[in-house]
Amino acid sequence: MQMNRDDSGSSLQSEINITPLVDVVLVLLIIFMVVVPLLMRGYDVNIPKNSTSSAPSQARESRLILSVSPTTCPILTPPAGDSLPANCQVTLADQEIPATELSARVAEILESRPAEKRVLFPDADDRLTYERVLRINDLAKSGVEDLKVEFITAN
Repeated sequence: MQMNRDDSGSSLQSEINITPLVDVVLVLLIIFMVVVPLLMRGYDVNIPKNSTSSAPSQARESRLILSVSPTTCPILTPPAGDSLPANCQVTLADQEIPATELSARVAEILESRPAEKRVLFPDADDRLTYERVLRINDLAKSGVEDLKVEFITAN
């Protein structure tokens, strides 16, 4: 604030100091110049390529489907410990196997496939507990490097 004296008498006049305002605007401008390019960055997504040369029946045969049902693996209740029930059986590629052998069997089946074709399709009953189904998926993934898990969608 500044006091100005005129010849006509004394009066107070205030003048706005715009220097701090300009400083704040410049700081905001710099912040936006840094932030906007970061927001414009995209995400890398691997989109599967459509293959018209392979027949749908051949694609179905090459799918490795892991099925878990409540009749063969009784995991309807929340887990009491870190392990699955001893009598838990899963179906892998139309073969019923114990869940304890799942890691070795998945590795055996997928070792000859290239990395982009190492895909597991889980199929679990809706009544099963989510945590235990994830444990079975983790067992299946533990023996294979770069295993992708995809879900079969209903038409």
